[in-house]
Amino acid sequence: MSTSDAPDDVFLEDLRGERSMEWVKAENERALAAIAGPTGKPEDDPMFAKLRAIYDDKRKIPNVRLRGDFVYNFWQDEHHVKGIWRRTTMDDFKTPEPTWETVLDVDALAAAEGKSWVWKGPQFLDYGPGDDADRVDRCVVNLSDGGTDACTVREFDVVAKAFVDGPNAFVLPPGKNSFCWVDRDCAWIGHDFGAGTMSPSGYPLTVREWRRGQPLTDAVEIWRGEPTDVVASGSAYWDKGHRYKVWYRAKTFYDTVRFVPHPDRPTEMVHVDIPTDFSFATFADHVVIHCKSEWHVGGGKGGDGGTKFVAGSVVAHPANDFFRGERSDFTVLYSPADDRCAYEGSSETKDYLMVHALEHMVTRVYSFGAAGVDSERSNELFVTTEGFLDPTTLSTATAPDLDVSTPLKTNTAWFDASGMSVELREATSDDGTKVPYFLVRGQANGGSNPKPAPTVLYGYGGFEISMSPGYSATVGESFLTKGVCYAMACIRGGGEFGAQWHRAAKKEKRWRAYEDFAAVAKDLVATGVTTHATLGCMGGSNGGLLTGAMMTHYPHLFGAVVSQCPLLDMERYVLLTSGPSWIDEYGDPSIPEERDALLGFSPYHNLEKSVHVAESAKRGEHIPATLFTTSTADDRVHPSHARRVVHKMRALGIGDKVLYHEMTEGGHAGAADNVARAKVKTIENRFLVNALKKNEA
Repeated sequence: MSTSDAPDDVFLEDLRGERSMEWVKAENERALAAIAGPTGKPEDDPMFAKLRAIYDDKRKIPNVRLRGDFVYNFWQDEHHVKGIWRRTTMDDFKTPEPTWETVLDVDALAAAEGKSWVWKGPQFLDYGPGDDADRVDRCVVNLSDGGTDACTVREFDVVAKAFVDGPNAFVLPPGKNSFCWVDRDCAWIGHDFGAGTMSPSGYPLTVREWRRGQPLTDAVEIWRGEPTDVVASGSAYWDKGHRYKVWYRAKTFYDTVRFVPHPDRPTEMVHVDIPTDFSFATFADHVVIHCKSEWHVGGGKGGDGGTKFVAGSVVAHPANDFFRGERSDFTVLYSPADDRCAYEGSSETKDYLMVHALEHMVTRVYSFGAAGVDSERSNELFVTTEGFLDPTTLSTATAPDLDVSTPLKTNTAWFDASGMSVELREATSDDGTKVPYFLVRGQANGGSNPKPAPTVLYGYGGFEISMSPGYSATVGESFLTKGVCYAMACIRGGGEFGAQWHRAAKKEKRWRAYEDFAAVAKDLVATGVTTHATLGCMGGSNGGLLTGAMMTHYPHLFGAVVSQCPLLDMERYVLLTSGPSWIDEYGDPSIPEERDALLGFSPYHNLEKSVHVAESAKRGEHIPATLFTTSTADDRVHPSHARRVVHKMRALGIGDKVLYHEMTEGGHAGAADNVARAKVKTIENRFLVNALKKNEA
């Protein structure tokens, strides 16, 4: 059956149309009946109660952000379903039982305004040096109706603990907006102002200067990108007493052109002359640049003279000289020892910049994943440590001596890790590349001679995002305590070994990521950890595409598959929501050779192969039990990707073991509150446990 003969399923792209929602309702009922038992309610599953308790845990470490005299935190539990934005002093936060003051009650706001508000965070006004240096009174908060990426931006007074009302308030209607404070009465904004102001990806292409009291439509355009850009934006900020203004044009997801005012002629805009895929930041009076490839600065045309930095280096240079074109005073902050070392980001205090590096899958002690407590006034750091079997501990340290730290808080140990173990392993991909992965053996599987056990393999493999160890109470409760092992694959496409590891699986090389993941699956079986029938895989978004590809191209390797909020139709993805922004990751279906590569791995376009696989039982091949989960409110990856794959599989007669479940809210995260999170996780994890245990029997 050719693609042109495929069922007419495009109606499922009508997000909330009557016909599409009827289809969703029927599929939801089918999935819940199969997974949740006689009642069809995940809430009746004992797993739900445990996961809900984990999400609502009042002992979990609050994620805080210091502004002025207070640390702020957003909190959700059984009493605050949509959540409260709250604050306390730093000294009080360090005590075992802080006393929190509510700044904004999102549940009450949603009830009063008849909206399903989902908190998306604040942006504070920074007055900079001077008499108001320590003043913290204004911010804007971002609120989403239902969890979409599109947000309403509203000015908020944290002293009065109330929204700023009236015609002089800064308020942006719902959209994929950008907002940057310039000063108390001026902001740079990106918004949909009509034709030519939004990119094909749905992000702003213009920056307008909007003054307090001015009608939104009268805001003056000061920056514009090209029609084909992903986004254009501007940023004005203070960095330790130094003022920066930067204008950006993201030509692709990875290629950004930047301009700044000339240090001596502020009305003149100068190009920040670095390769467009390099990362750019500032630290006080220096620029900080992450070299994604080898960089030769200065010297002759033939490469003689000048300075050369190896790929993966992080360098600093006095900012004003750099912007003037004078580039002779570089300081190397980090240089990878080999191609298995990668810069992972940085954090800062008043006087120090700490480099975080992942070296041979180990985070070095000098980085600690630290984040500045108060990067403008203090050298104190928050230090977090965790592992697959070790709950997160929050400590404080003082830079630059990070070897001495004081523990503050530790998360609840939700499961008994006795008898469990963690290993860092390697699998060999088809082209000989060594692919690392972590294996966590569950209870009764961590002994000296473990038997094959049900195993869940997780992966992502895209956008230069690294997979690293972390404590997951839901993984422990759902899998490890049930005797199910958990593995995490660090495949190409990710950032575990820097930009080259990512580039190795971009566009026409995408197939390498899938070969890597399949190699890990094979290694888990070859080494006796599990069997193909008792091996499941799980991934979301780009990871949902990964697991969708496993279902289609490697069905014989798995007994169960969960694909969360996935991309699956790699021909039409550029026509949906934010799809065009990912062309530099996956490829452009309008270019013949790139289209051929896309259709070569696109799960939607290769389902016909599964028909032949299903007919080849004599080879032991099969269609694994598969669950797709999405959200109607996902305006990043359209739910029609999963809808249409399931619809097509049913029409092809290969959908007997395929289930689909769609939440109505939650956006790309799939859930917006702890009740919804527990429900979705119960559905997904119960599906995997049941399928793999059944195959074990």
